[in-house]
Amino acid sequence: MKKIFYICHSLPNSMTSGSDFVAFNMLKVLKKKYKIHAISIGTNYCKNEELTKIYKELKKEKIKFYENKRKTLFKYENITLKNFFIKDYINQNDIKFASNFLKKVKISKNDIILAFGSSSIEASKEINCFKIALFEDIQDQVQIYRNFFSINKFNFVKKILKILMLKIHFRGYLSWLKEISKNYQLKYTFSSYDFFYLNKKIDLKILPLPINSPQKLTNKLSKKKFNISMFSTIISQDYKGVSMLFSNLLPKLKTENLLNHVKLNLIMRTPKNLPSEIEKILNNEHINLYKYDEKIIKDTDMLFYPSKYPVGIRTKILFAFAKSWFVATSLEIKKCIPELEDFKNCIMSNNVNVLSDKIIFIIKNEKKYQFLRKNGFNILKKYSFKNFYNKLLTDINSNKMRND
Repeated sequence: MKKIFYICHSLPNSMTSGSDFVAFNMLKVLKKKYKIHAISIGTNYCKNEELTKIYKELKKEKIKFYENKRKTLFKYENITLKNFFIKDYINQNDIKFASNFLKKVKISKNDIILAFGSSSIEASKEINCFKIALFEDIQDQVQIYRNFFSINKFNFVKKILKILMLKIHFRGYLSWLKEISKNYQLKYTFSSYDFFYLNKKIDLKILPLPINSPQKLTNKLSKKKFNISMFSTIISQDYKGVSMLFSNLLPKLKTENLLNHVKLNLIMRTPKNLPSEIEKILNNEHINLYKYDEKIIKDTDMLFYPSKYPVGIRTKILFAFAKSWFVATSLEIKKCIPELEDFKNCIMSNNVNVLSDKIIFIIKNEKKYQFLRKNGFNILKKYSFKNFYNKLLTDINSNKMRND
């Protein structure tokens, strides 16, 4: 049986982040045909207690894994004057260490590498075997969007200057991605939105996200309270969305006398030094904070994602559909999941007050709620394990035939 070596900054798993969840699903499918090895070239992507669970999960799936134990960051945390003019978008000392670490793993010419993310793509680029590059969310768009949608009257000048700095700093980003992936036989993105940008410089394809969906919808609303959840790896990824839940949705639920019938959940980890306004939100009696918790996941009825970032959200939305939730989000998210349609398979608005009104309408109308859940669930047909598996294996075989 041939081997696939999955290389990423973190080990694949079902609990820490969207990309790790996708990788875990991906490898579970591929182990039908290949012997799977997972390699983590990064560190500090989760807490020790989570790492113990990840080890157990991988052993259960019979996925052999290797870890770099040295602290590595790869990316510069913030764009400052100190690193503004540096053309390398990844810390080259860490890349060199990761490359040397990979040399210790016995990867032969007949094996296949799946390198997920730019750090893994660059660290693996000189390995002599069949290589597949899986691009992560393009980081220039992630950072620009997050700064743009966090502008307010108090930080307007600062944020505009930051966005200008980001645009200048990332001016050669696509060319850099093209350069580090030039020795790869296949190149993919999971996002139609990212494909639009990457395809300007790189010859690549869209790979269907592999989502493990149940055969049928789970029955909901048999319990006393309607559960609305926000779901992220860490709260700092979506301060804006959490603020909108507290400042816009919560007051409307209170006005409609629905707080006794609705439970608001934040399923995410929290760092030590939180902004004071976020601390205030977490201390509110109506806000419930959880780490990843299967019971809360099972109890959830709706994913609330009001932020306007069309990056880093695909897996979250599809995960929600697979768990039989319905989704309330912004119109911008249609850029990364084109199948989304307001009041057909989700509810959407770029105005959080309008979105909140729609949520209240759905809470009061169970028939419409069940209609949206059913249609949202049906979107998963395009993102099945089978579609992912067939697409990847067809491309691998076609490429090898052309080069034999």
